[in-house]
Amino acid sequence: MKNYLLYGLLLIATLTPSLLNAQKAGDIISGTITDKLGPMIQVNVKEVDASNRIVAHCATDINGNFSFKLVNPANKIQVSYVGYRTQIIPINGTVYTIRMLESTQLREVVVSSTKKVETGGLAIPAREISSASQIISAKEFEGLPVTTIDEALQGRISGLDIVANSGNLGAGTSMRLRGVSSINGNTEPLIVVDGNVWETDESSDFDYNNANEEKFAQLLNVNPEDIESIAVLKDAAATAIWGSQGANGVIDIKTKRGSRGPSVVTYSYRMTGTTQPEGIRLMNGDEYTMLMKEAYFNSRLSDAAADIVEFNYDPTYSEYEMYNNNTDWRRAVIQTGLQKNHYLSVSGGGEKANFRISGGYDTETGSVIGQRLDRFSTRVALDYFVSDRIKIVTNFSLTHTNNKKNYGGLLSLAYSKMPNLAIYEEDEFGRSTGQYYHMLANSSQELVDQRNMENPVALAYLAKDNERSNNIQPEFQLVYNLLGTEHDQTQLKYEGKIVFNIFNTYTDRFYPVDLITTGWSNSSANLSSSDNYKSLGITTTHTATFIPHFDNTDHSFMALLRGQTTSGNSASQSTSAYGFPTGNITSTSAEAILSGFSTSAGQWRSIYLTFSAHYAYKGRYMADFSIRRDGSTKFGPQQRWGNFPAVSLRWNASDEPFMENLGWISMLSIRPGWGKVGNQPGSDYLYFSKYTPSSTYVGQTSIYPSNIRLSNLKWESKETWNIGFDLGFFEDMITSDVNLYTQLTTDLLMYNRALPGSSGYTALQVQNVGSMRNRGWEFNINGNRLIHKGRFSTDFNVTFANNMNTIIDMDPTVLSSLNSQFDRSNGSYLTRVQLNNPFGSIYGFRYKGVYQYTDYTENEVRGVSGPDAPVVRNKDGGVILDETGRPKPMYFCYGTTSEYEFKGGDAIYEDINNDGNINELDIVYLGSSLPKITGGFGFKLNYGRLSWNNQFNFRLGNMIINSARMNAESMYTNNNQSKAVNWRWRTEGDRTSVPRALYNYGYNWLGSDRFVEGGSFLRLNYSQLSYSFDPATLKRFGLSQIRLYVSANNLFCLTGYSGADPEVGYGGYGIVYDASQTPRAKSMTAGITIGL
Repeated sequence: MKNYLLYGLLLIATLTPSLLNAQKAGDIISGTITDKLGPMIQVNVKEVDASNRIVAHCATDINGNFSFKLVNPANKIQVSYVGYRTQIIPINGTVYTIRMLESTQLREVVVSSTKKVETGGLAIPAREISSASQIISAKEFEGLPVTTIDEALQGRISGLDIVANSGNLGAGTSMRLRGVSSINGNTEPLIVVDGNVWETDESSDFDYNNANEEKFAQLLNVNPEDIESIAVLKDAAATAIWGSQGANGVIDIKTKRGSRGPSVVTYSYRMTGTTQPEGIRLMNGDEYTMLMKEAYFNSRLSDAAADIVEFNYDPTYSEYEMYNNNTDWRRAVIQTGLQKNHYLSVSGGGEKANFRISGGYDTETGSVIGQRLDRFSTRVALDYFVSDRIKIVTNFSLTHTNNKKNYGGLLSLAYSKMPNLAIYEEDEFGRSTGQYYHMLANSSQELVDQRNMENPVALAYLAKDNERSNNIQPEFQLVYNLLGTEHDQTQLKYEGKIVFNIFNTYTDRFYPVDLITTGWSNSSANLSSSDNYKSLGITTTHTATFIPHFDNTDHSFMALLRGQTTSGNSASQSTSAYGFPTGNITSTSAEAILSGFSTSAGQWRSIYLTFSAHYAYKGRYMADFSIRRDGSTKFGPQQRWGNFPAVSLRWNASDEPFMENLGWISMLSIRPGWGKVGNQPGSDYLYFSKYTPSSTYVGQTSIYPSNIRLSNLKWESKETWNIGFDLGFFEDMITSDVNLYTQLTTDLLMYNRALPGSSGYTALQVQNVGSMRNRGWEFNINGNRLIHKGRFSTDFNVTFANNMNTIIDMDPTVLSSLNSQFDRSNGSYLTRVQLNNPFGSIYGFRYKGVYQYTDYTENEVRGVSGPDAPVVRNKDGGVILDETGRPKPMYFCYGTTSEYEFKGGDAIYEDINNDGNINELDIVYLGSSLPKITGGFGFKLNYGRLSWNNQFNFRLGNMIINSARMNAESMYTNNNQSKAVNWRWRTEGDRTSVPRALYNYGYNWLGSDRFVEGGSFLRLNYSQLSYSFDPATLKRFGLSQIRLYVSANNLFCLTGYSGADPEVGYGGYGIVYDASQTPRAKSMTAGITIGL
């Protein structure tokens, strides 16, 4: 018994010190934190539980001391500071002395990093991607004078053809990925920014095929300086995760975010000067008046017809000085444009949060007078780490754009305006009064077309067309790692996100009475119109990602399940009024004569369900599968849902053991894939009948159905087969990828499908009409530091792509409605949509020159007659005689109301059937508007910190109808003409390729190959020289970087095309016309980037 008591006393004596020193909740934990230099201030000291959640927190004072109240003795202390090693300390006391170690003092470790790519779905290692895609870092475009990032992508992505809509400010571009795959609908790829789609129906009724206006440039909402990278998803295996939204491909933009470390401040400034290319050389006033008197005389063979006072230079005429000029209207409406770009960003982060805040302000004046664009953009990104399992993400972006546009196309007016006319009123001595001159209402009736044509300079400064837009996008996201936080653990992650798209546009237009020659009686006098559009879209997304851990690391698997709902509503209003008492009052709410008022409202809802999975074995054999189910209010109840699956495989043959001896091959892979995506119409609730008020019927107001309900409308479906090859050589010093594809689009959506009048309706809003096949190939090769010697190195890139589309099935009545008929008019071309043929086919006559004589003789009688006369010939060139033995004359449309007998000086058109009658039977195929090959190439030379970067883009094999040249060489109207017509036919025996001048008479400019020109070109898209200063030197001055750069954009364009710019947009089934729209400007830029 005594022994037991003795043992008990010894045990108590042993445990007593431990019990006396044990910590308990509520105890004060304190201590001092130092580094090799002494006490540290503002060090984070946290008490964290077993789940790494923070339960208590404090920071050190100026002496490095800290203290906090203990919550649970079982927890641990976590000590962290930017640039120092984070320490985890068990709680076994109340007082601590802690010494921090810089991160560079850590013992050497081996880090294994795998580059991963996430394009809206799973984050897959780059070497395991089995779909067709291409990724470019935005660092390559730093310092370029681009308003939107698509301007810099020209020629960089194989299969992506980017065409500037015009050179007007804010006009944006049209993009085609793998060619045209729609009849007259939207063929633009989907723009995705940080996984979010721009939700609005603002362009739902935009006519993409016959567009004569510029749609809102969506990429104006993203400042290029905010972009981290751009991924272009091409095949259905890549885009199927976007379902019906990604039918035309996807451009996935990732913006920059903050990262852990000291705060970094960056400021950049660019200044750019822009100028217009030369274009068509036009006549001066003297040449023009001589031409017009000749044109009026030739058409009527009458001196009286050519006696037009405005052409006579008669000093007794009261307006003589206004018509005695050599005005270069084109030069009058162009100027040197100026663009200034300011951009400021602040980024950084700590243990608990990363942030990035940026703001940009751009101001531009156009290379055409009267244009100005101001844009302010800001973007805020915040990542807050609640624990190692929970992260809260908030993003906010705002873009305000104020675009002051021209009321009309100034360059088009400048090409047409008579050059002997003055810009400003002149006194009797020919001196300008500074007042804009407009042709008088009593000017010659023959010049009514010129009278109705505004003074382009006055139009630029007196009329207004202002468009303001605001795009606001708040986003809130929760990321919760439900299972595992490390790569060697099974992971289950949940992401919940809600995004608001708030978009408003306001357009105010005003046309002053000063531009009207008929005075106040005209309903356009002081005409003001106001349009506004407002929309709100809400997208909610829930995503679960599962990544199991395998003990056998040869296997890897990941899967994603996502549900997304979108809903939105919009409202628009349009008001117009005229007769305002003064040009200073332009608001449509002021007192005036109301000429128009309309309102509309829209609503849309969609739901998307997505499953995606990726499996890899040894990083050699990969398989991907995805399926998306879309539901939309654009279809009736029976067709509301669409299913879009995709499967793709990849084999990295270069990782096989039998390739070990071929060490110079770093990558050789094969990527077969199949997928199906869909497309939906732009308007919602098409399956409802809609009613419109009408005028009185039998004395009563009434309504009538304005549409045919489309309850059986189907999803347009696009099925794609793709096989790709990835190649890498010499440790990926040279990389390349090749893709071959075929796409079959069924149930093609056609908008405004014409109906016979007997139906009571003019057209169906949209209809499924047929099938189309697209085939093509893409090639891309890149060299990284291909030549590297000392401080010198070089990089290069090359892209090629080919696409051909074919109509394989279509209802004959639809084909007939798409094909225009011969209308016997000058300047008219035909397009034919035919089975087993591509879109964009141009049909017209073959131009063979100009008849030298009116009268035919076998041998030339100089100045009287000759063999080159308008007579009928057989297929061997022999002259065909009539029953009297005289040569048969050539006619145009003989036996119709357009009948015309050709004379000397008239155009020669090939008589295909040798019947002596130029009509629809002589129309032939002249070429296609679609290019055969598109692409680009570039190179970058580096020497130390100096770089020279150049990028070219090209297009081959497309044809353009040069309408601008056609109108400038027609000699048919009062419009100014090209200097080329100075070499026109004037008298019998003249040998020339330019016909005679005929005012409003004859057929010298029928749609023919005379005005169909090859649109192939090679353009230097940009050339940039940049220099970065040594960071070690800058550090002495508290700077992290200084980079200087100068660049030239659109410096030259090698082409056989005679117009101002061969880069003319194409799309849909229509043919391409160059109608003298504002071409791309040339520009020079200087800029600087400073980092603090």
